[in-house]
Amino acid sequence: MYAHQPWTGTWNAVPTSLTAIRYAVTGYADRVGVSRRTREAVALAVSEAASNAIIHGYTDALAPGEIVVTVSMLDPELLRIVIADDGRGIQPRTDSPGLGLGMPLMASLAERVDFDGNGGGTVVTMDFRRLT
Repeated sequence: MYAHQPWTGTWNAVPTSLTAIRYAVTGYADRVGVSRRTREAVALAVSEAASNAIIHGYTDALAPGEIVVTVSMLDPELLRIVIADDGRGIQPRTDSPGLGLGMPLMASLAERVDFDGNGGGTVVTMDFRRLT
């Protein structure tokens, strides 16, 4: 097992949570010694994933749902970030307020990204090299 323990946090799926989510994840990334370039990629990708959960995950809900973020080191060089919600899952939206660039952007920033929207909710898993 790698020396850094995983960390998990939960937030309401509201726009005001974005800053706290980004701050918590980049704080962990700083503690494990990621490069500046990796930290910037992490901050942007996490912002996109959490924004997607807020904007798209709970469109029909009367109250905001939750976003659960887990950050861990898989090995000394690989940082994993998992952002999960229990919203409506990945579904096409013709009324989407975004440009549709969030998922491709996350994929371009991370070493590996996986989107799982089956069975309700969405789980975005992103891996980043610690030093790039």
